[in-house]
Amino acid sequence: MDWRVLKQLQRRRLVALGLSEDVTQPAQRESFAEVVQHALTTHGRPLLVRMLYEGSALFDDGLVDPDGLRQAVRRLSEGAYREDGDAQLLQVINLHMATQAFL
Repeated sequence: MDWRVLKQLQRRRLVALGLSEDVTQPAQRESFAEVVQHALTTHGRPLLVRMLYEGSALFDDGLVDPDGLRQAVRRLSEGAYREDGDAQLLQVINLHMATQAFL
């Protein structure tokens, strides 16, 4: 889906609203990598540790491998954050918290 690449729909809407190329096609792309890293290493890691300690419906249903999650938490504890894989841990936290809210 080429319209999803580089947020084309949003960019075209901004162009239609009359915004300049500085806004619609910025030279430097946005990145929230540092924010995600800080969130996971500071606030997310304790949530994941508690999830491993208390258990999760995600483990029970085989949606998340607790051993793999334990390895990721250990890696985060050692300061070895990997953007390409660890950022997905936010989805694990989100799903876990959603299941807790509904169960």
